[in-house]
Amino acid sequence: MGTFFGQLFAFAVIVFVIVRYAGPPVRKLMAKQQDEVRTQISESEAAAARLAEAKKAHEEAVSQARNEAAQIREDARADAQRITAQLREQADAEVARIKQHGVEQLALQRQQLIRQLQLDLGSAAVAKAGDTVRSRLADSGAQSGSVDRFLDELEAMASDGKSSNKGVS
Repeated sequence: MGTFFGQLFAFAVIVFVIVRYAGPPVRKLMAKQQDEVRTQISESEAAAARLAEAKKAHEEAVSQARNEAAQIREDARADAQRITAQLREQADAEVARIKQHGVEQLALQRQQLIRQLQLDLGSAAVAKAGDTVRSRLADSGAQSGSVDRFLDELEAMASDGKSSNKGVS
């Protein structure tokens, strides 16, 4: 039994030394670890809250971006329709201008053609009259008749001119 009490006494001394000298540093380390764990837990909770806020902000940003993209598409469609309408108006105006120019060109060509035909017709009439006069003057009897008639006409014009001059003086 003596050994038992000796061992018990040694055990009590070891426990006393451990509790007295090793206990406070261990308790400090445990308290420090607990504080670190509490800090990490609170930081984790704060990070989770920030993550939730970030997700919410991200979703709002994505929603806002989608709305802005839809608005931009609508604006682009409206601009495209407006530009299309302007281009149609310009094209219609250009078509009308080209059509008017074509009508003017056609009228000008028609006038030129009429002048050319009148000139050609006049030349042809003079040529035909010349041919007719030559054929009549080729015959000596017709030639003397034409000359006599021309002279008679000149005398008639001369006598008319003298009688009208007498009335004027």
